[in-house]
Amino acid sequence: MNWNPLRCRAQTGAAEAVMETPSAKAYVPATPGRSGRRSLPRPFVFTVMVILAMLHAYIGWRLLPDLPLDGAGIAAGIGFLALSCLLIPAGLLARAIRRQPLSDRLALAGLLAAGLFSSLFVLTLLRDIVLLAIGLTFSSALNAELSRGSALAVPITAALMSLVGYINARRRARIVEVDIPITGLPDALQEFTIAQISDVHVGPTIKRRHIEDIVTRVNALGADLIAITGDLVDGSVADLAGHTAPLAGLDAPHGAYF
Repeated sequence: MNWNPLRCRAQTGAAEAVMETPSAKAYVPATPGRSGRRSLPRPFVFTVMVILAMLHAYIGWRLLPDLPLDGAGIAAGIGFLALSCLLIPAGLLARAIRRQPLSDRLALAGLLAAGLFSSLFVLTLLRDIVLLAIGLTFSSALNAELSRGSALAVPITAALMSLVGYINARRRARIVEVDIPITGLPDALQEFTIAQISDVHVGPTIKRRHIEDIVTRVNALGADLIAITGDLVDGSVADLAGHTAPLAGLDAPHGAYF
C-alpha cells in the first residue's frame, strides 16, 4: 500500500522530482452498477487450500516441538495455525460478502494473516537451512541448543516484521525530492512540474478519509500536471467508487490524468 506523488520540476538540463511515500491514490470514474464476478474453479481452490494447509503444517512441525510450550501451548499453536490457514482464503473471498463492515474486517484479517504467515514460512525455512548447515559442521549438542533458541526467535521476529509492515503501510505519506537529469530540455518545459500518484489500493484498509488527505496534500504541491498510475482499487470499482470519489478533486493547471 505505497503511494508516491512524484513532482518533476524541469530545469536547465535537469528535472527535479518529488516522491511521496508510502502509498499513492488515483481516481477513475465508476459507472453505476456492479461489476461481474467469476467464481474460481473448485479444483483450483481445493489445490490452493491443500498447499496452504501443508505449508502451515510444515511451520507447526518445525517450530512447535522446539518451543518451550506445554500441551495446552502446543494446542494453542496448532489452533493459531489452523485459524491462519482459514483466514487467508477467507480474506481473499471477503469481497463477495455484501454486508459491511463484515466484508472489510474479514478482508483485513485475511491480509494480516497472510503477512504473518509469509514471514513465518520464510523465517522457518531459513532456520532449517541454517540448522542443517550447522548440523553438518558442528556437534549435535550445539544444533539442539540453537534449535530451541531459534524456534522462539522465528515467531517473535515474524510478529515484529508484520507489526512494522502494518504501521508503515498505515502511516501518513511523506514527500521526498529527487533530481532527474534531462538533456536538451525544451525551454517551454523549464520549471514544469508533474505530480505522479501510484498504487492507491483503495479497499479494506484504504478508505475515503485517507484519500481526502492525499488529495489535499497533492494539490498543495502546486504541480502543473498530475499523472495517476498504478493499481487503483483492490476490489470492484463500482463498490469502491464512494471511496475513490475524492480523487476527482485533484487539481492542476494542465489537468490530472489516469
